[in-house]
Amino acid sequence: MQQPRVLVLQDISASCRISMNVAVPVLSCLNNAVNVLPTALLSTHTGVRFPDYTFLDLTSEIKKIIQHWKVLSIQFDGILVGYLGSIEQINLVRELKRDFLKEDGILVLDPVMGDHGFLYPGFDTMYVEEMRKLCQEVSVLLPNMTEASLLVGRDYQPAPYTPEQIESLLKELASLNRQKVMLTGVSFEAGKVGAASYDYENQTMTNAFGPLQPGLFDGTGDLFSSVIGGFMFQRKPLSYAMETAVEYVHRVIMRTIESGAELRFGVQFETDLPYLIERLYQK
Repeated sequence: MQQPRVLVLQDISASCRISMNVAVPVLSCLNNAVNVLPTALLSTHTGVRFPDYTFLDLTSEIKKIIQHWKVLSIQFDGILVGYLGSIEQINLVRELKRDFLKEDGILVLDPVMGDHGFLYPGFDTMYVEEMRKLCQEVSVLLPNMTEASLLVGRDYQPAPYTPEQIESLLKELASLNRQKVMLTGVSFEAGKVGAASYDYENQTMTNAFGPLQPGLFDGTGDLFSSVIGGFMFQRKPLSYAMETAVEYVHRVIMRTIESGAELRFGVQFETDLPYLIERLYQK
């Protein structure tokens, strides 16, 4: 079986199981040949449970890598974009798409900007506007509810939501890229959380839910987008990828709770990678 050659563009948190540290193994187990382009190197992630973390911006190195890749005529079947630290890096994504993504390649964007109704530190309205423009150029858009609200200029509302609210938001998001969109953090009733997707081409909405567990599980958003990217690069249906990602993240959260591990360093995602492989070859 021929492997798609894919690129991951996001940060590395050196001691935590999030971002690049989870994207590479997830994409690899889904039979993708993974290439990496780190946007920043951090000692830990930037959550409130880690004060005084270190941060090294890698924009200058990205530019040098891109120039070398142009000499090598490298081409990618897919690109997965996560955390971008600046507007300059958003512009570099456009360059990567133009120069390295195959004509029929897939660009998956997790527009990391905020959560729980707030922008992450270091981002402002100008960044949101540039991210909104980038969304128009992607194949699959994967915001959470906060990021979706920012992208379409709506006020953030906490869960629960009605199906009509989610469908309206999905359609408005899909007007940006006119392809596929997926919302994470969707909940229609207490005790359940998941995702909802919309395909602009055939105008279909689907959703998938699992039990909601109390607590803060850093890295699960990165896991989710990695699973979606991995299945999309393998040309699997969007709804199938979403169902798999929701179930996988639920399994990972339950296993992490049972292990008693310190949650701030991330979740125990490795043990259930065989589930993803099984699902890959089921459809």
